[in-house]
Amino acid sequence: MFRQSLVIVLCGALVGSGCASASGGRVAQAAPPPVTDNALLADYVQRIPAGSKVRVERTNGGTLRGTLMKTSPDTVVVQRNTRVPEPPVEVPLSQVTRVTLDTGSSSVGKTVAISVGAGVGATFGVLLLLAAIFGGG
Repeated sequence: MFRQSLVIVLCGALVGSGCASASGGRVAQAAPPPVTDNALLADYVQRIPAGSKVRVERTNGGTLRGTLMKTSPDTVVVQRNTRVPEPPVEVPLSQVTRVTLDTGSSSVGKTVAISVGAGVGATFGVLLLLAAIFGGG
């Protein structure tokens, strides 16, 4: 009897915890505005070779992904990655919070495969626990 109760409590804790779920009782906190040193950022951006895939995060919260075309101490010029060609976008460094190289190593297929694997593993774990409860009695 104790064993069955313990297994039921563990199954309930597993299902009810929701530690990895997207929804839940999370408290949203406002992030402090990022502090950037424009001289340091300009030096970093000028060291990135032209033609590199970059991700430019702006102070207004937007993100710009594309190919780095040109840099200067005051601006960054990026050609956006779009299906239909667009003119290059010139962004003042005063409006940039971060510039990172965009390696593109993660893909949607890889993320879906990992999620499916985790779901299948969790399902089999719960089924094994239920089999232990009702089959081993």
